[in-house]
Amino acid sequence: MNDQPHINGPKTNAEIRQWYIQQVSAIPQLNKDWINQGLPVQARAEAAWRIRHEARIKARSMMTDPVEVEHLRARDVAKYGSPDGPTFESLVERLKEAGLDEDRIYEAIIDNSYRTDAELNRKLGL
Repeated sequence: MNDQPHINGPKTNAEIRQWYIQQVSAIPQLNKDWINQGLPVQARAEAAWRIRHEARIKARSMMTDPVEVEHLRARDVAKYGSPDGPTFESLVERLKEAGLDEDRIYEAIIDNSYRTDAELNRKLGL
C-alpha cells in the first residue's frame, strides 16, 4: 500500500477518493499472492480488512473539511456502530447471522474489501 499518494497529497475529495480506490484495488492481487504463500483464509481476510480500514482512516485524515469528515463518521456509526467503519469482528458476526460458514465468511470479507461505493464514486466524477 502506498502511504503517500504524491508529494503534497491529494487536495480535493475526488483526489482523496481516487487515492482510496487505488489502495483497496490492490487487494485482489495481494490476495492471490497470499494464497500462493499459503496464508489461511482467515489471515487473508484480516489482512484485506486491515488494508481497507487503514486506507479509510488515512483518507479521512487527508480531508480538509472537518464537517465532511464528521458526516462520514456519523454515517459509519449509523451503519456499523463505529465512527471508523466496521470492525473485523463485527463483519464476521454480521456474516454469521446471514448464514455463512467460516470459510465463506472470510472469503466474503476479502471480496468486499476492494469494492467501493459506486454512488459516491459517481458523485465525485470517478
